[in-house]
Amino acid sequence: LWLRQATQLLLATVDIEAPIALPPASLALPFVRVVPSTESGAPVPMEVDAGATKDAGPKEPVTELFVRQRAFLAECAKRATVGGLMAPLVELLHDASSSALAFELWGSLFPQMWSQLGPKEQKERVAPLTLLLSKAYNLKQHSHSPNVVQGWLQALGACVPLPKLPAGLLKHLAKHYNAWHLAMPLLQQFADHDPDETQWYDGLGELHSLLGDRDGVYALWSRRAVHEETKAALSLEQFGKWHSAQAAYADCMNRWQAGEMALVNTPQAELALWEEGIVRSAKALNQWELLSDYAKTWPHTQPELLMECAWKSADWDRLRELFGKKHTLPSQPGRIKMLETYAAIHDGKLTDAERFCSEGIQFALAQWNLLPSMGTTSHTPLLQMFQQFQELQESAQMLMELNHAMRSGQMPELSSILLTWRERLPNVWEELPAWNDLVSWRNHMFSHINNVLGRVADASKSQLGSLGFQEMLWTIVRFAHVARRQQLPEACVSIINKIQSVSATSGPSAENMTNSFARLREQARSCLQLPELAQHGLDALNAADMTYLPPKKKAEVFQLKAELLLMEGRAPGSLQAAEAEASMRMAVMVSGEMPKAWLLWGEFCDRAHRAAAGAADAELAERALSCFLVAAQLRHERAASMLPRVLALLD
Repeated sequence: LWLRQATQLLLATVDIEAPIALPPASLALPFVRVVPSTESGAPVPMEVDAGATKDAGPKEPVTELFVRQRAFLAECAKRATVGGLMAPLVELLHDASSSALAFELWGSLFPQMWSQLGPKEQKERVAPLTLLLSKAYNLKQHSHSPNVVQGWLQALGACVPLPKLPAGLLKHLAKHYNAWHLAMPLLQQFADHDPDETQWYDGLGELHSLLGDRDGVYALWSRRAVHEETKAALSLEQFGKWHSAQAAYADCMNRWQAGEMALVNTPQAELALWEEGIVRSAKALNQWELLSDYAKTWPHTQPELLMECAWKSADWDRLRELFGKKHTLPSQPGRIKMLETYAAIHDGKLTDAERFCSEGIQFALAQWNLLPSMGTTSHTPLLQMFQQFQELQESAQMLMELNHAMRSGQMPELSSILLTWRERLPNVWEELPAWNDLVSWRNHMFSHINNVLGRVADASKSQLGSLGFQEMLWTIVRFAHVARRQQLPEACVSIINKIQSVSATSGPSAENMTNSFARLREQARSCLQLPELAQHGLDALNAADMTYLPPKKKAEVFQLKAELLLMEGRAPGSLQAAEAEASMRMAVMVSGEMPKAWLLWGEFCDRAHRAAAGAADAELAERALSCFLVAAQLRHERAASMLPRVLALLD
């Protein structure tokens, strides 16, 4: 830290012969007087010899004690000069382990020196400060903490008034010197002082986005947004209503393009927010075909999106073409190295793939080092990137096994890696783009595995020839399950529709039937979240081949069919209600251990009981009572809440 030398220069300006004195604002305490006491506890007058008191013993007189103490303090005061304090402080300042001392001392001294300057002198010093902080040689310390830039920002943050540094410079320093906690408060103060200058909001918004602080971005735009429509779209996005948020952003953009007077004077930053909101929503909804068309329309403004769409759609020629355009590459070297690794593995260039992978890991580690030490959401994308690099290394290993299998005509050993891939998945609550990155690459590898195994597998190992399709089907069904759990039924239906051809190529093995049933179940359950697709779900269930399904899974198919029928017609006596009741009867007949089917049938009979009258009323009540009790016996999670209704039916 050259701040040591700068701090020493500031300390050299003091008068070393001046005595040390407490500052006027310091807390002054009263002097302590030590007074001997008698046996009764009363103080002895200062003239009385303490040795003359009873049981006082051979002690020194109080007067002599105070004289010696006064002489000692006088000698200390005589020697306590500023120079006597500065000399050891400067030695400590230059110690190799005293970076924190230099950092704190600089942060305390510089604001005091700044306050001694006049307004004109302070204004004149801003330009040299800006030039100093933007020097390239500061990057030599970017991986150290504390570093020179952090020391400067801490000192400048304590100055009154604040020197007005450019927002772009503060943003750059925060990202490249791990100074988020120092630059962001400065930007916030500048934004509060000059709310009409948009540069402070732009810098704050980008830093919040880089840290993954979406709530901070939403809060910033709630103050900055001109239109209420923008605030409404941001609120929908904040609560995960991606489909509604996408529609709101698109509506704003369409109205602006149509020249509506209320939106014609929208600031450029807010227009960019609408565009970014549409892209974010499309990624969250897994609408990559839409994103691909958009990126191809604007290839020069969306190079990163175009590259991402290219590798996911297996357009490797376009991806290699984009690698050659250095001016269009995004500013994330780790992400670029990952894409280059994808292309190298696809081309079979394992040596290049290993090199790109190692370089990408180093870039990711360097980026990790520039993030706050406290764990935040900003670390999540890098953790996902590390997992992808790990899977790329495993993909290269599988490719070597497959190449050896093609040369020797033997089946490769891939079970350990494929089992690891099944167990190592993102968390259910992680957003769909992270899942999509992982699933897209795995699907590329599964297709390659299936092509190789189809050539080397003989008739006795025909099931091994479809191993790639089995893994692909299992992975995509799991992906669809996560989309449905995240209340994104549109994305779930879209994912399921893309794997119809995959399931059609597989035979009636146990593994394939399990995956096919899981696909059918996710498709039906997603249709339950979308009433307009209820008929679509019914068609899929009616077309399902249940020949090879076990009884419990057959019963679940009938149960799902009953739920979809009840969505279309809940009124007792309707055609859909009659078909639903028949499906529920069939579900409990096929397998009696279906608590949800029993509960569903009980609720159906209870509604019919309330609407009916006469002799049928008692029969429906008895049937509802029996269904509720069986569901409770099978320990369904909602059965306990129906016990009050059971008591009412018994009355």
